[in-house]
Amino acid sequence: MAVASSPNPEMVGGVPLISVIGTPRTIGETIGSRLRSRLQVLSQYLMEQLASSARAGGVRLTPADLRKHLRQNILPAAQHEPALWMEMESMARAAELAEEDLLLIHGYGDLLSYFSCPVPPMASSFACLAPHHSCDSRPWLVHAWHLDPALFPYITLVRRIPSHGPASLCLTLAGLHPVAGVSEAGLAACSNELRVTDGATGHFTSHLLASALTAPAFDDALRRLQSGPRQGGAALHLISHLQRATVELCGQQAVRLPDPQPRSPRVHTNHPLNDEVLRWAAPVGDPTSHVRLNHLARQAVDAIALPPLQVAAWFGLGRDGSSGSGIGAQQPQVEGMPPETTVLTLLDPVGKGLHIRRGGSPAALELITL
Repeated sequence: MAVASSPNPEMVGGVPLISVIGTPRTIGETIGSRLRSRLQVLSQYLMEQLASSARAGGVRLTPADLRKHLRQNILPAAQHEPALWMEMESMARAAELAEEDLLLIHGYGDLLSYFSCPVPPMASSFACLAPHHSCDSRPWLVHAWHLDPALFPYITLVRRIPSHGPASLCLTLAGLHPVAGVSEAGLAACSNELRVTDGATGHFTSHLLASALTAPAFDDALRRLQSGPRQGGAALHLISHLQRATVELCGQQAVRLPDPQPRSPRVHTNHPLNDEVLRWAAPVGDPTSHVRLNHLARQAVDAIALPPLQVAAWFGLGRDGSSGSGIGAQQPQVEGMPPETTVLTLLDPVGKGLHIRRGGSPAALELITL
């Protein structure tokens, strides 16, 4: 897949950073202009991938059919978070793309569920560490994104400083489809994709995550995460200084998982843990999900006052900025966790920042704050 060139942005941990400020329309126009060529190429690539995957599942999906379906989801997105939708409208104009093409990027994982594509969820690993687990006595949200290398050119860290509402830092695909972020309101959130069979016309789980990062407080963010119905499924995680929650979502069900031991770490990967959500799990799952869950649980339960570099070692990311060397070389390789295709974010809602590192890059784990 060819990727057109664009101006060189600032790099943080091997990931490009774009900083935007202003009204939603100004923010959207800035992102769309900066990433125009990448958005155009990515939307075409994902459309071809989705059509091919749908055919493999017995569904004939033409670009016209897909755009018609996506247009039906504009109103739910606009009603749920008007400012985010204004941003997306301006982004589409600046990128010279239809709004439906941006929605395709924004909700690609959910669309794979909606159209019954026999494709496993994109692998990701989550851990929430209580204050005594971290070296700075703060709660940390750890998210490792084990993504398709074809998507590496589109990984973008976006710092939003809106005219109204909290600023945020978010790891995205080309400014859309957020997977992990932290906000000025002292919140951190991330997503593990789930493949489900009961997707319905409605929200994208990625849009719910983006909306939570604009919320002024934990309870409001948690309410936004559970909005439905949804096109697909995800486990969405939210933490603040004093609270944390995980909600598992399929098309029709939203279940907050119990948390009887809030001082213990909690982990999640790409399969449902709740029986009601599990009923709607697609038959095509990630074969590495249980292995990764067990690996993370073993690492996290023994964590005491860990520095970020030792957390990076859980995923085979080395001290010297390489993959599979230094401190990371001491960790056994776990199936489904190749360091070269992992983007690690360690989010700190109290310090309002994140440590980030892209595997396969010479960059080391770097800290960026709002």
